[in-house]
Amino acid sequence: MRMPAMKSLRPHFHKGFTLVEILVAVALFAIVMTISVGSLLSLVEANRKTQAVQSVMNNLNFALENISRNVRVGSTYHCSTSTSVPPDVTSPKDCPSGGVLFAFEASTGNRTLSTDQVIYRFINGQIEKSSDGGAAFIAVTAPEVTIENFTFYVVGATRSDTEQPRVVMTISGFAGISDRARTNFNLQTTISQRLLDLPL
Repeated sequence: MRMPAMKSLRPHFHKGFTLVEILVAVALFAIVMTISVGSLLSLVEANRKTQAVQSVMNNLNFALENISRNVRVGSTYHCSTSTSVPPDVTSPKDCPSGGVLFAFEASTGNRTLSTDQVIYRFINGQIEKSSDGGAAFIAVTAPEVTIENFTFYVVGATRSDTEQPRVVMTISGFAGISDRARTNFNLQTTISQRLLDLPL
């Protein structure tokens, strides 16, 4: 008759992670998370910058298209180097060296009145418009868009010359609330008067 086998009296040890292994794993996890969070923040910043670019382009495209459409069908171009509305705003005036105020008679306006001139000017980092001869101005660019330079170059405005009136507008500035999300821009457009400027 066989005797039952005796159980071993040795204690059984369960395998697990040592303290060093846990510390190494935590350190690796922290490094990976730091890199991941940095990448995520970069993506958020890039998205913010893209939204700023889209906002400025939409706003500027609308403003410049509106100005171009109105100027193209207007007449009696007047350009000035001062932001104050000049008394002779109804008289044609060139400024080949550039100006910050541009006035013209709208296509539906009355050439004998000075109170219906459409006026655009660059002042305090914004483009402003007046439809009543300069009595009241409203901003046409969004507050998050800062214009650093906006210049009108006008040639051929007088009826005695042989040139068709045209306007070149140059604009530069930046968009964005913070310096990190700041986006610079430089734009230029040329407008020619649609109405033929025939000598009297």
